[in-house]
Amino acid sequence: MNKTKYTLFYLLMLVSCAINGQDLVFSQFYNSPLNLNPALTGTNTFAQFNANYRLQWPGLSKVYESFTLGYNQYFRDINSGFGVNIVSDNSGDGALQFLNVAGNYMYRLSLAGDLQLRIGLEVGFGQNRLNYNQLIFGDQIDISGPINAGGGIIASNEIPPNSLNKGYLDLGTGFMVYNKNWFVGLTMKHLNTPDNGFLLTNNVGKIGLPLLFNLHGSYQYVFDIGNKQTNPSFLSPSILLARQGDFWQFNVGSYVQLRNFVGGVYYRHAQTNPDALIISAGVNLNTIKITYSYDITLSELALSSGGAHEIGLIYNLITKEQQYSKLDDCLQLFR
Repeated sequence: MNKTKYTLFYLLMLVSCAINGQDLVFSQFYNSPLNLNPALTGTNTFAQFNANYRLQWPGLSKVYESFTLGYNQYFRDINSGFGVNIVSDNSGDGALQFLNVAGNYMYRLSLAGDLQLRIGLEVGFGQNRLNYNQLIFGDQIDISGPINAGGGIIASNEIPPNSLNKGYLDLGTGFMVYNKNWFVGLTMKHLNTPDNGFLLTNNVGKIGLPLLFNLHGSYQYVFDIGNKQTNPSFLSPSILLARQGDFWQFNVGSYVQLRNFVGGVYYRHAQTNPDALIISAGVNLNTIKITYSYDITLSELALSSGGAHEIGLIYNLITKEQQYSKLDDCLQLFR
């Protein structure tokens, strides 16, 4: 790794430790429904499990690596859905690690006509863990990098924080209005703006984790091919707009399923810059769906970042009695 890459990498690490960063938004947001909106808890009457893995910017020595694991299910008798969502994020080969375990609840209401309303709640516990020995500061870097002529790490005069672990309560909510053809959802996370930093601050000027607003919507067009109950073919153009503090991004594109084939093309724009073109492909065998996507970087990092790889997996625990009991809605995108 040359001096430029060292400088960029450790600047990113220092920034991530000094400020409250933005939440993870998966490129395959449709394969991580609880991470997108707690109102999506319970999109099936049978148990659904999902797992996601994301490797971002592998050209910069695994700067960001993320995982999710989730469960959710809808119970008709009480018009409610329950779920659990686990998110883990690893920055800088373990220098900064994040873990959040959340319980989700959703209540479903019938409105006028064929409109439905979903109201979701999320109660989570987050933890940030800092491996101080993995950090390299500005006073440790000379013209050859953070290694001296004898092969040892150059010492720093920085003083570590009193605690290298930070736990906090994290609250969120979400809403979704939909019918058989379209949906519009809104997510608000970090309602209590929890303090997730390592440094002691003056309470007067203290700013916690900024509120995340995520507005998303889609239209579902079902093709007249295949079995519409067990193996529907459809097109779902969709849009996602996320804002947290001064940072914002939007994704726009379309997801398609043709019998057992699934795929999609999305464009992501961050702040004032084009960010990535996202291409995905996979298979949906009704009980299991697996999708791979690649982010083609369009920003100035295109030559050095290596883009981003993502794998999404959904497993539906379907019994014979539940084979045809899917809810009649436009949320096939998340199944």
